[in-house]
Amino acid sequence: MTDPTRTVPAIVMLVLALVAVGCSSAPKAETGPPGAVFYPPPPDQPRLQFLTSFSDAEFLVQKKSSFAEFVVGTPDQEAIGKIHGPYGLAANRGKVYICDIAKHRVHIFDFVGRSYAQLGTPEQILGPVNITLDADGTKYVCDTQKARVVVYDAQDRFVRYLGDPDRCTPIDLAIQGEELYVVNISRSTIEVWSKTTGELLRYFSSKGMEPDQLRMPTNLDIGPDGNLYVTDTELCTVKVFSPEGKLLRLIGEPGDRPGYFARPKGIAIDPQGNMYVADAQWEVIQIFTTQGKTLLYFGGADAGPQGMGMPAGLFVDDTSLDAFRSYLAPGFEPKYLLFVANQFGVNKIGVYAFGTMKP
Repeated sequence: MTDPTRTVPAIVMLVLALVAVGCSSAPKAETGPPGAVFYPPPPDQPRLQFLTSFSDAEFLVQKKSSFAEFVVGTPDQEAIGKIHGPYGLAANRGKVYICDIAKHRVHIFDFVGRSYAQLGTPEQILGPVNITLDADGTKYVCDTQKARVVVYDAQDRFVRYLGDPDRCTPIDLAIQGEELYVVNISRSTIEVWSKTTGELLRYFSSKGMEPDQLRMPTNLDIGPDGNLYVTDTELCTVKVFSPEGKLLRLIGEPGDRPGYFARPKGIAIDPQGNMYVADAQWEVIQIFTTQGKTLLYFGGADAGPQGMGMPAGLFVDDTSLDAFRSYLAPGFEPKYLLFVANQFGVNKIGVYAFGTMKP
């Protein structure tokens, strides 16, 4: 297989295209009940509840006044975690990690400890786009500016760098056993690395218009079936590959109806095998079976706290339910949470719960 020449300016343009910063001031988090928002709306049985949205840590961190603040004023908003241009995100046990492309940092919102921090240092991370969590809490941050993956342990301590900047510009990755499946945006390929050493084991696909080729792959996830689900933003489709790289099927195509895409980006697959895909153009999230059947769509450019603005990163999490139970409507039984990163508007991070309403 022959790879096209890597062009750095194209990558820079891609990153600039991904960044979208709203100009409005950030709201505090909004609670769910009363007046909870469900999808689908009545009279259908609700399966998804909007819980809250937030754009900074002001509501999370209890600031204490001091004589110094009286003299010099309150700290700058950046000190309490204002989110500007989020893309990828992940969550584990009440901690939400958010890749902010505009601010070149990874925010950490701790809903259990009621605190805010940042992952790593500016020297370690320059262009974080997506973050992936391993089962043991290890974090893999795709840095497109440095063209490498930055690894942190379960305690958020720096471990090492992975990758070859001369060959690969990682934009997203997924973990399968001891292997990392990495989206190489510079060559439109999927690379498979050793999880421990970053050694290139194999790769598949290439840049092109054929069914098994990719034009602009941006995100991927691995389903319960072990297959890879890759969003191709330019071709407006999700391509499903086996772990060995065989194309299995295509889901969606260009269009403006349910089951079609205009600008698919983030993708997440829940434990039941439902597939969530963010469409940045139509500003909705669509839910499919992994075979491609359309189940539900929700979102839109609503003016309320549940409104979306160019949604990008998605993450499904069943470890943080307790941290968000206060937002649940009475009688709604959640199975897991869905986190949505919005690049535009004031509702930067939206949180939803998938579940059922008790009779």
